[in-house]
Amino acid sequence: MQDAPSILEYLNEDSAAYFEKVKAYLDEMGINYQVDPKLVRGLDYYNHTAFEIMSDADGFGAITTLSGGGRYNGLVQDLGGPETPGIGFALSIERLLMALEAENVSLPIDQQLDCYVVALGETANLKAAAITNDLRQAGIQVDKDYQGKKFKAQFKAADRLQAKFVIVLGDDELAHNQIAVKNMETGEQEAIAIDQLITHMQGIL
Repeated sequence: MQDAPSILEYLNEDSAAYFEKVKAYLDEMGINYQVDPKLVRGLDYYNHTAFEIMSDADGFGAITTLSGGGRYNGLVQDLGGPETPGIGFALSIERLLMALEAENVSLPIDQQLDCYVVALGETANLKAAAITNDLRQAGIQVDKDYQGKKFKAQFKAADRLQAKFVIVLGDDELAHNQIAVKNMETGEQEAIAIDQLITHMQGIL
């Protein structure tokens, strides 16, 4: 196995570009990862990406894998359905609870979405992923679109999910290092410096 060829040497152009995009999002969100060309999941319908999520919490023990899964764009079609992209995973509830306890993480009780991040453009969407992750790390309940929806459709999703605020990010906002925050109840909107967003949201929620 040590001398076996690496799968990374045999990626086609589409898969290589997709893999670079996945890594770019992980880098932007500050998520630590290791590329393991020998990682193989137990099912053979995965394409583009397979992954395992592991914990490095102190005192967690030797078995650190919490979850594993991958992308399977052709699975629904193979089962007789329409062409549908998808990604799935399985996780161990017991290990997840152990990791939460080891890292002293408490789960929020409030179920209403605090805010929804709306992005326009690929560059803005990459930054929006990082902002979403930062807000979650600060204990703010936030979501964003991951399906490439149009600007208007993202606002509809925010409304459907009853988000209290919508955070809007586009090329203009990025150029000025600002982000727009809209109160969904009053309709009021204000511009906030990106590096002040978390403090601002914590102050108004």
